[in-house]
This record gives sequence, structure tokens and C-alpha cells, in this order.
Amino acid sequence: MNVTSLNNDGQAGRQEMKDTLQFKLGNVTRLVFKKMNSELVQEGIPVMAEQVPILMVVYFKEHDITQQDIANVLQKDKAGIQRSVQTLTKDGFLRIESDIEDKRKNIISLTASGKFVCEKIQALAISFNNQIMEHFTEEERITFLSFLNRVAGIIEK
Repeated sequence: MNVTSLNNDGQAGRQEMKDTLQFKLGNVTRLVFKKMNSELVQEGIPVMAEQVPILMVVYFKEHDITQQDIANVLQKDKAGIQRSVQTLTKDGFLRIESDIEDKRKNIISLTASGKFVCEKIQALAISFNNQIMEHFTEEERITFLSFLNRVAGIIEK
């Protein structure tokens, strides 16, 4: 095997990797977070896009929620969630209270500032989604979302 064929195989492998689901979704996710961070800064919202899922889980909760519950919903490690919750508490968006029944658990809730920020974030997210989706027909949007749901379903099996 010569150097030219190795280079061609390497280039083909690199292109094949760039065309994988992991690479494409990873790239889109990175771009979405970058754009969302930019819009959060522009709107004067002192939250990083990486913290938004935590706030939204608490915002949309239907009952008391613990740090472990948040970690489970987001499928993240408890230590990472704990660091983010502490930061968001220090920033005045979340409140941590001991569970009355089990003192080992902490109940997480939004402060008034946290609720206000979540409402602004929700409006930003919807606006961002609309900005992207306006480039697709209704049929393309339905098909695109259907494909994403199907991929998620396949992975979760």
C-alpha cells in the first residue's frame, strides 16, 4: 500500500466521520448553544445555555423536585447538576430547601427572578425555533421532527 492510497483512505474516513449522525448532531448542538448563549447575553440574561435545561426542568415541574430528579430527567451526573444548581442558587434563580420527610434530599424551586428568567428564556427559545423553522415548509418541519423522534426512539430501544 502506498502513501497516496493511505491519504485517500484517510480523507474518505474523515469525510465518512463528518457524515455520521453523531458528528452532524454534535455540530448542530454546538451551533445552537453558541447562538443561544449569544442571544442570552444580548437580552441581558445572566445564564449560560448549558444551565437552561436545569432551569426549565424546575420551571415545568409538576411536583417537588430534587437534584437527583433533575439529574435523572436530564440524564446527567448528580455532581454536575449539583454544581450548576449551586451556581444558579448563588445567582438568585433557584432556592434549595431540605426535604421535610428526608433531610438527605434537597428540594429545588425557582425564585421570583428564576421564574422571570425562565419566561424570557422560553420566549427566546420559541423565537429561535421559529427563526430556524421558517426556512422549511410545513411538510418538511413535520418530516424533520418525525425523523428526530424516530432516531430518539431507535436509540432508546
